[in-house]
Order: sequence, then C-alpha cells, then structure tokens
Amino acid sequence: MKNIITTCTRDCPGSCTIQVLLEQGTIKKLKGSGENPFTAGFLCPSTSNFLRNRFYSSHRILHPLKKVKGSWKRINWDEALDLAAKHLKETAEKYGSTSILYYQGFGARTALRILNLRFFNLMGGVSTLKGTLCGGTGQAGQEMDMGIRISHDPMDHLNSNCIIIWGRNPAHSDIHLWRILRKAQKKGSILVVIDPIKTTSAHQSDLFLQIKPGTDPYLGLALAKIFLQEEIQAEEFIKNNTHKFSKFKKLVDKYSLDELCRLCDLEIEDVSNLAGLYAQKPSSIIAGWGVHRYYQGHLSLRMMDALCAISGNLGISGGGVSQGFDELGFFDHKWAGNKLTTNQRKLSMPIIGEEILRAQKPPIKLIFLTAGNPLAMAPNSHKVKKAFKSVDYFIVADQILNDSSQEADLFLPTTTFLEEKDLVGSYGHNYISPLNPVLKPLGESRSELWIFQQLAKRLGFLKEMSGTPDEWIEKIAQPLSNQGINLEELQKKPMRVPQAPFTPYNDHKFFNDSGKFEFVNKIPILITKNEDYPFYLLSTIPQEWVGSEIPESEHKKGYLTVNIHPETMKNYQLQNGEMILLQSTISELKVEAYSSKNVRKDTILTYRGGWVKYNKGVNILTEDMVSKEGEGTPYYETRVRIKKLA
Repeated sequence: MKNIITTCTRDCPGSCTIQVLLEQGTIKKLKGSGENPFTAGFLCPSTSNFLRNRFYSSHRILHPLKKVKGSWKRINWDEALDLAAKHLKETAEKYGSTSILYYQGFGARTALRILNLRFFNLMGGVSTLKGTLCGGTGQAGQEMDMGIRISHDPMDHLNSNCIIIWGRNPAHSDIHLWRILRKAQKKGSILVVIDPIKTTSAHQSDLFLQIKPGTDPYLGLALAKIFLQEEIQAEEFIKNNTHKFSKFKKLVDKYSLDELCRLCDLEIEDVSNLAGLYAQKPSSIIAGWGVHRYYQGHLSLRMMDALCAISGNLGISGGGVSQGFDELGFFDHKWAGNKLTTNQRKLSMPIIGEEILRAQKPPIKLIFLTAGNPLAMAPNSHKVKKAFKSVDYFIVADQILNDSSQEADLFLPTTTFLEEKDLVGSYGHNYISPLNPVLKPLGESRSELWIFQQLAKRLGFLKEMSGTPDEWIEKIAQPLSNQGINLEELQKKPMRVPQAPFTPYNDHKFFNDSGKFEFVNKIPILITKNEDYPFYLLSTIPQEWVGSEIPESEHKKGYLTVNIHPETMKNYQLQNGEMILLQSTISELKVEAYSSKNVRKDTILTYRGGWVKYNKGVNILTEDMVSKEGEGTPYYETRVRIKKLA
C-alpha cells in the first residue's frame, strides 16, 4: 500500500490536502492528510466519495467523442485534435479570432490552467469572460473600502470574543472553517449566525437572527447606529485613518433604529443584543456568498466593513471582515500572454446567454469550454442553452456528459486532480498545495495542458506552448520562489504563503487613492415589493456535492425539492411531497414541496447544481442580470410564485 499526498482542486474553499491509498494500481481510499493544519486530516463527504461518484464512475467518459447526426461516436485523439484545430483555424480565418469564445469555468482553478488563456492569446486573441458566477460583488465592495480585499487567516478567528457568521453555512459549505469556529466556541467565543435560513450552522450558534433576504446593509446600518448612539467607537482610528466618516454619519442619521429593524424584519432587542456582543473586542465577521447574490450586494460588505471600522475591529487580531482569498493571486499571470495581443473581447459571465446571442462584429461562431457547466450553473438556463446551440461549433473538455457537454459537437476527455501534476491555491485559506499524479490518466483522458499543447502543434505555435508541467510550474510559481518557498518541497506538502498576512491592515495602511479606509455614504432602496411573485428564491450549496458534480444517485431521483414554511404550505393547501409549479418572470419548473420551519414565510429554499436534463435545474427560473458593482451574479433577486397543479 502506497501513500501519496495530493489536493482537491474543485470549486470549494477547502482545497483539502488528501492522502491517497494506492494498492496494485488501484486507488483504494481517499483520506484527509494532516500535512495541512487548516484541512487537518479530514475530508468533506463529497471528496470522500469522489472515487465512486466521479473518478471510477460509470458516467465518466474516457475517450474522445464527436456528434454525428445527434448521436455520439467514439473517435481517436488524432481525429479529435484535427477536428478541433480545423474548426478553430477556419472560424478565426473566416470571422476573426474574437468570433471564438473561450469559456473557462471554476470547476478547477490551478496554476497550469493559466496557460489555457496563453493558447488563445497565441491564436491572436479571442472572446473571453469578465465577471463571475460567484464572488465578484462582495470583493468589489471591500475594494471600494480598502483598495484590496484581504481576509484574516482562518486561524485568527480563534482570537475572537464574538464571531458573526453572516450569510454563510460553513457547517455544510466549509467544514474546515467550521471546525475552527466550533473550537473557538468551546473556548468561549460567542457564535452568531445571520441568515434568512435557519441553517445547520445557525442551529449550533449562540444567537441566530433570521433576517429578511437582501436587507443585510440595513442591519449593518442599524448596528452602526447603536455604536454611534452609545458612543462606542474607535475615535482615534476614525480620525486618523478613515475618509468620509461625516457623510457616513449623515447616512446613519437618516434612519431611525426602529425603521432599520423593521426593514430587516428583526426585533430591536435582538439587534441591540448583537451590538453588545460585537462590542466585546476583538470580534470578527465572516461574510458568506449569500449576502452578495443581490444587485446591490456590494453594500452588504461595505456596511460590514464600516461597522468593523467604527467598532475598532479593523486591523486587529481576532477582528476584521473576512470573506475569501484570491486562489490564483500568488502565481505569475504574465504567462497567460495577455500582452501577446490586443485583440480581445470580454463577455459578461452572469449574462452569458444574452451576451452570446447579441454579440456582433463578429458574432460568436465557436465556443471552447473547460471546467464549467454554464447550462446548469449560469442564470436563465433556457437562454444559455439557446445561445450555446446557436454557434456553428461547440467543443468541451470535461469528464462527464453534463447539461453543457451533452450539447457539444466535440468532447475531449480530461483528467482529474488524481492524474495531474500542478499547484493549487485556495479561496478559503492561505496555503499553496501540491497536485501529484497518483495514477496515469485513466483510459484516453488527458490533461488540459496536453490538449492545448497538441492543438498548438497543429496550429503552428507549439514552441510558445511547449514545456513539461514541472518546467511551467517553475515559471508560474516564481513569485512563491521569490518568497523563499522551495518548489521541490512544495510538491511534498502544502505551505503557507509567507507574504499572506495573519492580521491584515494592522499597520492601518490601505491600498486606495486616499490611503485611508473609505466609508460608504449612500444606500439606495433595497426592497421592492412584487405581489405577483411574492417569494424570494434562495438556492444554496448542498452538503452532498460540489458545484454541479452531482452523485450518480441524484441522477435517478425525481424532481427538484424545495422547502417552504409550514404556514405557507397551509395557505396553499399543500401536502408534504406534493408536486407544484414554481413560476418566475422567465420560466416555470415542476418541483416537489416540503414543509420546513427553517425557512421564512416569504422564502422558498432549494439547492443549486442540479441538472436541467434531470428536471433539477433551478437556474431555469433565475433571471439573468449583472450586479451593480463587481460584475457578479444576483441570483437572489429572482422572485417566484406557487401554482398548484390540477
């Protein structure tokens, strides 16, 4: 039995270090490795079951496929690569290279995948993506306040007297962070959860505030008002290190505390209690992704930052407002080759269907997709499908035939993190971790680097793309080497990035034009009534899978399930398990309704990542729009109504 250390690369903040147990050419088990003090020797259920649900799954495709008269036909790699190169070359020559869209998803974000964009820049530049389906909105808000978004090291929460978990459910979505928070709680820290849903994390907290969806900025303003009224404020810090405080104070004065609490649908007593707990410095706020899935979602983070600054929790150990990290920020991005061409066009990821359909001069004629499933994960699934089917040729590099890849003309089978050499960062902690190939690629699967190098050979620029994984890692990871990290040692175990601060902004230096913390000073109307569509639709991460990598068992189940408050169920005369129609302004979806006291009366809760072809794609209902700041995706602006079936 051999033990090999590697890392999970999927779209999750954990980036778990894995101990792989290999026996006679077969992987027997994946275990957590103690080499990373953050992931601390255990894995989430999804990664523990990765062998069954993905690596050795019967659904995994291990040979190239091409679409012939609507059906898949197995082909060899030479034919597949010749086809891909032919269509790329002909499309660029006929319509211009920006008629090609390269859609790089978040299913795997590693160092060597920076080279994917290099390939397309060497082609002359293509259409790529701007914005995100995930974290751009909140990050934009924090950048407005501090210039750069930097989170506290997760271990620093052990120094907090009070920890506010705001719009996040780490008990499901970030179990390693949850372990740290529970440890802090056992040491005496007070855990507070603010969420429209009474989540698993909320059930184990010391205080839970079930806020009205989308009103988080008002709660931040209410807490700030209490601090200012009671003169609990860091006067010296505000005077010397902040900008526009007087304008922020005028904003606070525009509202009464009663009005702000009413807007959030919270009791003044609970908000005052929270203010008292947070005043016990040091106190930290851990912001989730739920708080910024709104059009004005950046304001949630800005109000949290303002509260942190007023209270004196900014720049101190155990304080701060932390949401995430830049998992690719410590690599050298010059190797993406953006300076090789000025011929680039950016399409907005949150509204990618609309962007493709309306693109002109030139229109999008070919799509090349890696590590993503936009037909399931992007808003307005029907429009996205229409857009992807509108192009002349569609190439996918993936491992399974999901909602997106099943629509392709050419399917190129890719390796998993168990078959690759690479490095990976994390958006949940400050460690860079190794990918070590445990086995040779199964079947005919190949790495994305190999695929793009083979295509470069056919298109005449192999020299600019050539290099072994080790050679490219050495170039891309040069910033880490400059900080004293030995890359050879890094392939043996994860290492904390030396320059990553444990407690950011402790020198009170900020990275914006003023060099000071910038207070938010405007807040628009955040709540609009919609009597025709009275329910907020919230779609959260399930515990059983990551992104749209759903287990095989989920393929066989019936319909998407939704949770509805018991009183709402009674008002609509619904029974547990009853089939209903959920309708939004753009579509409708047949779902299975269940009663739950954990949801608000004005909210319907479901999970995200389900596939459209299995009647579980919630984004059929989601309206496509772009957030006001940060090019994010306001999933939670979608309202729905219930229609009983005859």
